Amino acid sequence: MNDQDQGEVLLARVRAVLSDAGFEEIATGAEGVHLIRHARGVMVGWMPEELAQPRRRGPRRGRRPPAPAKLPGLRHAFGLAMAAALRAAGLTVEARGDEWLLVVFERPADAP
Repeated sequence: MNDQDQGEVLLARVRAVLSDAGFEEIATGAEGVHLIRHARGVMVGWMPEELAQPRRRGPRRGRRPPAPAKLPGLRHAFGLAMAAALRAAGLTVEARGDEWLLVVFERPADAP
């Protein structure tokens, strides 16, 4: 299997595991889970609605977004839940800062 095929297989597996766990992939720029192909595997991230929506100038109307101090904790909890689902499926997950997870290609047992 070449690298392109291996990447597509891993992407499909990550997508299926997250979907089974209740995390649905969303289009670029929208609120939700984002999957991005990476040289070492698949990057997985989450953007909450409050960060995906452009900020408007002028008086605020309607619902107020949560305080910015609460978003890092929410993002962290969401990342932990996604990582737990991926690891439970037997995938290897690395944290990439506070915003992304990297699901890496699995190496064969006989590889160095």
